[in-house]
Amino acid sequence: MKRSNRLILLIGVLLAAMAFVGVIMLTGSSSPGGGTPTITPKPTTAKVVKATIDIAAGTTVTASMVELNEVQIAAAGPDTIPDTGLAIGKTIRRAVTKGQTLGYSFFVSTGVENNVTDALPIGLRAMAIQVSQVTGVGTLIQNGDHVDVIISLKIQNVIPDPKNPGQIIKVGDPGPSVKLVLQNALVVGTLLPPAAAPTAQPSPTPAPSGQTSGGGQQPATSLNGQSEMVMVAVSANQAEVIRYAQLYADPAAGDNISLVLRSPRDYVQVDADGKPVMDASGNPVIVVPPLEKTDGVTLKTLIDKYLVLPPDILNK
Repeated sequence: MKRSNRLILLIGVLLAAMAFVGVIMLTGSSSPGGGTPTITPKPTTAKVVKATIDIAAGTTVTASMVELNEVQIAAAGPDTIPDTGLAIGKTIRRAVTKGQTLGYSFFVSTGVENNVTDALPIGLRAMAIQVSQVTGVGTLIQNGDHVDVIISLKIQNVIPDPKNPGQIIKVGDPGPSVKLVLQNALVVGTLLPPAAAPTAQPSPTPAPSGQTSGGGQQPATSLNGQSEMVMVAVSANQAEVIRYAQLYADPAAGDNISLVLRSPRDYVQVDADGKPVMDASGNPVIVVPPLEKTDGVTLKTLIDKYLVLPPDILNK
């Protein structure tokens, strides 16, 4: 055999060997056993957080109040919560019944209400109070919060007219008077003005799937002069006091009803170390803080108790 023929035969053998090795590598990478590739099945179920008890709006969720359940994937949605850790420690903003599936939106007060009667305690009435950013804690009051109500009025001093029985004589100018008239009022709903149309700005980074962009908080507010309508649960007598203040507001002075936001920790019993006390079911023991006696404020109160200098002190 000629030398050139032997060289061609050797090259052919090498090419065949390389092709065989390539086939082995391809078939080996298709599956661990070299057989048909394994196809991972699509999940048919999902994890969701459900309430183990009835939870009132304004309650801080604890571990014993929620549990993780597995449901058909069609029953889960972008609002459902896949882990109890994402709900524990947050304040829920709508009433939840036992067994109900929780969502991220449950922890956000949107300022849009369709129903306030379901959260209204027995024997109380819902009354609307309009507040500004100054008199309403920046319009950050949310459903389930507790507030105190302060009214301010200008009262005219009068004396009987000695010359005309049944008539009065006005003495001086009307003087301001301020008093806290209601404590521990439950907020059963809020209304905020519609959000302003978005302006052309760079798109914000989207929140994780199923979460609100505010991290479970009420939409952010800025110093824009907006107002808020707050529905509070009151007794019949308390409603009369608030309505009186609404009728006799001084237009020049602006809002004369202020809402003071209470800490949610005021309504949970704590031990000597400041830790929440739990009942037999593992839920925090709810308490109602005692009423505080307040002074009420007039100019005389400021002078006598707080040592504010009277206006005529500079003339002496």
